[in-house]
Amino acid sequence: MALRPFLLLLLLLAATLLITQAQGIGSSALDCCLKNRPLKKEISGVVTSYRLQGPESGCYLRAVVLITKKNRKICASPTDDTVQKLMQQLDKKDKNDKSRKKGQRPRGRPKKQRRQRA
Repeated sequence: MALRPFLLLLLLLAATLLITQAQGIGSSALDCCLKNRPLKKEISGVVTSYRLQGPESGCYLRAVVLITKKNRKICASPTDDTVQKLMQQLDKKDKNDKSRKKGQRPRGRPKKQRRQRA
């Protein structure tokens, strides 16, 4: 008689696992590029950042995902010369932005210090 509640609990657990797996809960899959497209040179002013995609990120195709100002994603080949130059420009810009933020002085007028009464 004690076996019946155990089997019911086991069946309920198995059903829960199947449902969560079917819904994709806990999956770390990204939005992968399925093909790369050639880039135009004038795109450099529109792209704000990039990320690399490949088997290590769970995608079949190796690609550079370029993110535009309007948050659109463009898939490009990592071996393309234009893409490599664009990645270098973005890395350089990001490095300069970080170094500026570290040594940045506060903007505006400094606050007046109060005199301490002795």
